[in-house]
Amino acid sequence: MLRIVTTYLAVLLLLSVGFFGVGALATAAELRDPMQPPPFALKKLRQAEWAKEPRPAKTRTATPAPKPLQLTSILFSRDRKIAIIDDQMLKVGDRIRGMTLVALSRDRARLVQNGKVVELSLNPELAVIRKRAVEGKP
Repeated sequence: MLRIVTTYLAVLLLLSVGFFGVGALATAAELRDPMQPPPFALKKLRQAEWAKEPRPAKTRTATPAPKPLQLTSILFSRDRKIAIIDDQMLKVGDRIRGMTLVALSRDRARLVQNGKVVELSLNPELAVIRKRAVEGKP
């Protein structure tokens, strides 16, 4: 008889621990307010509210104007004619930034892009320095 009572109490103890254990494992999602709308409805409601809110105007960042082409030097001889523009060596027919070098003289370079002509000339101060170096005048 004692054995039956002990077994009975042990079964009751295990069952009560089991029920309380399952209750303790309940997550917050299971304990939410039963009157609250389902998650998909809340999502739609938030989207509708966000659509009503005025959105900040997107400011357009001005793209910086490209640096103008700079003619640094011209190598001019009977055999070759080369212009150094933006640290690139170009001969007649070569392209830089979508422009084609079409003509080259001792102090000027002419580039064309879509019918638009761009004339680049050497810095006049460089010409004076070059003349002094060639003639040997201080």
